[in-house]
Amino acid sequence: MKEVKKKSRNILLRNILLILLAFLICSAIILIALTYPKYHETMTEAEEQLLADSTILKTEYGDIEYAVEAEGTPVLLLHGAGGGYDQGLWAGKVFFGDDYKFISVSRYGYLRSPIPDNASIESQAAAYKTLLDNLSIDKIIVVGVSAGGPSATQFANDYPDRCSALILISAVSMGPAPGDQDPFYVSIIHIIQQSDYVYWLFTRFFQPAVLDLMGIPSQVYETFNPEQKELAQEMLDIMHPMSQRYKGTVNDEKMIEFYTVPTDNLRAPALIIHAKDDALVSYKHAENAHSKINQSQLVLYNTGGHGMLSQMNGTRVLVKEFLNESTY
Repeated sequence: MKEVKKKSRNILLRNILLILLAFLICSAIILIALTYPKYHETMTEAEEQLLADSTILKTEYGDIEYAVEAEGTPVLLLHGAGGGYDQGLWAGKVFFGDDYKFISVSRYGYLRSPIPDNASIESQAAAYKTLLDNLSIDKIIVVGVSAGGPSATQFANDYPDRCSALILISAVSMGPAPGDQDPFYVSIIHIIQQSDYVYWLFTRFFQPAVLDLMGIPSQVYETFNPEQKELAQEMLDIMHPMSQRYKGTVNDEKMIEFYTVPTDNLRAPALIIHAKDDALVSYKHAENAHSKINQSQLVLYNTGGHGMLSQMNGTRVLVKEFLNESTY
């Protein structure tokens, strides 16, 4: 009798599991059927836009994808992980505004910039110098955002006569530091990055969750006004298609692991801006850069998360005042 009851329970459990599995499969099919057309439309538009707006320059340090936008004082924009030249242009719009000529690149491994053999932060900086030569730009303001910080600082050090000012925003300045995002959450980001469809689903239906993974805590997102929420959504949308940026993210991790700020030849005035509650890149990176760069000004916000969108207006004022006071 006991054996019969045990066998009946096992059959019942198996049937329940099969029903649950069937439900999940049906739900997934319905989800894909309802969302895939819009996803496909978004990806097609994004890929067409990316190809239309950028140019490839071949250099001895590898091909470099770039775009030039607007007119005025030249600014070199170096994007963060998961970005590309499009993310750099977006950051220029957010933190600078008008009266600047933006030169934005896709760093190694992002979009149409391949990873050359023996890629390094030094060779990436050398490629920037070649690009400026090609564009006949003598001196430039250099902006490094997040993982764009190391090659921005390297360029300022290696080519001091070409860098009029250095601005680091939520920027990496060393290898992994206390307070950087937990490796478990980094692994989740890696999984999401490898699927354009999964990333699209997260950005469309779970914005606060994916922003939290990108270093903007949910409590910070809750304080955003409508304009800041719109900018946050723009930031997420700009990174379509995400899979074309994944190799760059992996390459960044390798190149940054043992990075230290070079200071032997860095003469440009520097502005370093960071938020203490940045959950992706700890503000210890900002303190480290400030301690090593002689002509540097450090501004630490108590809150703002990675990218400091909630401090957008204040950051614009800081950047403008810094550039007005700097000689370039």
